[in-house]
Amino acid sequence: MSESRNQSAQAKRRFLRAFQALSLILTAVVCLVVPVQVAVAAPLEDDPVPASEELTSAEGEESPDESGETDDREGDPEKSNEEPAPAKLHVGGALRLNAFYKSWDQENKDLGGDFAFDTFRINVDGSFQGIGVSAEYRFYQGYNMLHHGYFDYVFKDSTALVVGVSRVPFGLLPYASHNWFFNITYYLGLEDDYDAGVKVVLPGENLNLAFAFYKTDEGSYTGDSIDSARYSYDVVHTDENELGYAGVLGPRTNSEVNQLNARAAYTLRHGGRSSTELGVSAMYGGLYNSTTTDTGRHWAGALHLNGNYGRFNVMLEALSYGFEPENPAGQDDRFIVKGAYDAPYKVASEGSIYMANIAYTLPIKNKTFDSITFYNDFSYLKKSEDSFTDSAQNVLGALVAAGRLVTYIDAAFGKNHPWIGPDYGRALAEGDSGAGWELRFNINIGYYF
Repeated sequence: MSESRNQSAQAKRRFLRAFQALSLILTAVVCLVVPVQVAVAAPLEDDPVPASEELTSAEGEESPDESGETDDREGDPEKSNEEPAPAKLHVGGALRLNAFYKSWDQENKDLGGDFAFDTFRINVDGSFQGIGVSAEYRFYQGYNMLHHGYFDYVFKDSTALVVGVSRVPFGLLPYASHNWFFNITYYLGLEDDYDAGVKVVLPGENLNLAFAFYKTDEGSYTGDSIDSARYSYDVVHTDENELGYAGVLGPRTNSEVNQLNARAAYTLRHGGRSSTELGVSAMYGGLYNSTTTDTGRHWAGALHLNGNYGRFNVMLEALSYGFEPENPAGQDDRFIVKGAYDAPYKVASEGSIYMANIAYTLPIKNKTFDSITFYNDFSYLKKSEDSFTDSAQNVLGALVAAGRLVTYIDAAFGKNHPWIGPDYGRALAEGDSGAGWELRFNINIGYYF
């Protein structure tokens, strides 16, 4: 059985390498065969977030080019005998650095904090004869992965078809947070999640709908972990060599498959610069266990509010989720294993998350700065298992925008949190009833080009 799993993993890695190579070849062919207008992408307005993706019209909004005009990809490419428009290709990226202080790390405290490379990324967005393409690849210390990669087509009625690795339509979009750390929803794969499949977006003046079918997750790329070299958190494979310290005994071999998503959001206009979006989301999918060859299930549902009132933004969200794996007899079903950033951890199999965020944007508009956004984001994970201890996160901070330079200054507090505390492997599962609040003070400096 172990040999079969190794062969499966090797086959998956070969497929991913072949996919990456094919993507590079296709990009080269497009550049050589069709007339291309190349432009360096300007920094995005919503790029100042922990991880950002330009919203093309296929994601429900139009993306202005550098001249301020929108990229029109509507219509039938064969509707006339006119000379086809040249292909458009926008290339951009970012370099980000971190300075940080950890209250639970004695060496970090002795040094008075630390300073390190965060990430380097490349973005490519383009269109040719009505078909759009968007991709992003990221490089971290010791591992790298695809962030997203998809093709899209926008019909005359603005309905968009998106095929590839795209953002899952669930909850608050594009993000359920203002800060660099996201909210606790992200660490359970319920914020800024990306999977591989087909999505249909139906934007309207007030009502916006999205439906999706994801055959599988986005895959694991280059790193040292078994299955966790990826950007967004998914159910992953692991074993006692990776998570034995957290109580995992033997292999855990569940994967997300055949996932359905539906999201509806209605915007109430209050005049001027004020509006309130009310939304509901649902998700249902399979959990395939390669050891038992049986398929369990996972599900989630959410209600959200996103209010813009002048310079203030308010976000509220409540959601419930559950994982029901078909594990081998004797395995603990009270937790599942999720992974990203080349490291897995345990997560409670069932629970609810409650979150409340508020932000205020102060425009400055001088020669150096554009704006400062002050925010406080709070999220709480209530675990259904009585013997598990709940988790919480609160981030107080500010986003300073200065042209292409974007800086997050965050005081992130966590209790039973894998990234803000000492217990990475168990924090979102059993946790520690004696755990207190830990602090990570973090300054992230990013140059977007």
